[in-house]
Amino acid sequence: LERACGSCASSTVTMQMGIERVLKENFPDLGEVIQVEDPVSEAKKPTELTLGAVEAELSRIKPAIVAMGGVVEIVAVDPLGVVELSYRGSNKLQQGLELAIMDVPFVKHVKFVS
Repeated sequence: LERACGSCASSTVTMQMGIERVLKENFPDLGEVIQVEDPVSEAKKPTELTLGAVEAELSRIKPAIVAMGGVVEIVAVDPLGVVELSYRGSNKLQQGLELAIMDVPFVKHVKFVS
């Protein structure tokens, strides 16, 4: 499991209830399915919120935001978990933007400023 799914608290349940179940249906003699961490990617995992992580997520979703008439820019990123964004657009789009940014590891709060 990668990205937000890899750090999600429900990832173990997803593995066991979803992926493992399907595998066992197709391979009855299959033993236990366990999640294996890549030691290289584990070593590269950030330990705090970074501007780069927020920029990466925003660059992924920004084309859709712009296509729906929204405008968004990063104002500030606090390593303790607060992301400040300048945003103009619909409320529904803002809610989706907030949820997407909250999926970035270590984000605790998204603050919209004018």
